[in-house]
Amino acid sequence: MDAEAKVRLVQRWWDELWGGDDLSILSEICTDPYTRHTGLGTETLSLADYERRVRQQRQVLRNATTTIDAQVVDGDTVWTRATSRGVDFTAIDKSVMTWITVHRIEGDRIAEVWVSNLPGVEWGN
Repeated sequence: MDAEAKVRLVQRWWDELWGGDDLSILSEICTDPYTRHTGLGTETLSLADYERRVRQQRQVLRNATTTIDAQVVDGDTVWTRATSRGVDFTAIDKSVMTWITVHRIEGDRIAEVWVSNLPGVEWGN
């Protein structure tokens, strides 16, 4: 997979998985199992378990729009800085969140992600 295809794959993760309604996208873009690294630790999940996790996390991101601010491809990884606007932290307060993600690509799917987020921070371009 060339660098451009890796960027498109990660773009689908943002646009279709987090910005769309159809979670069947998981089997097209992610390996099974799928590994997540976050501030809460590392977990390796089946796609069924990851789908349940995404459904839970979408409660914070419902109606949010995410813009990719910068991306760099380095071998089998894609580094992304993104900004989500309209993040619903309390179901009342709308805000912004900046993300740093590193996706590791295996074959033609995302196998692993490292995620760091900064609620209330907008770095922009």
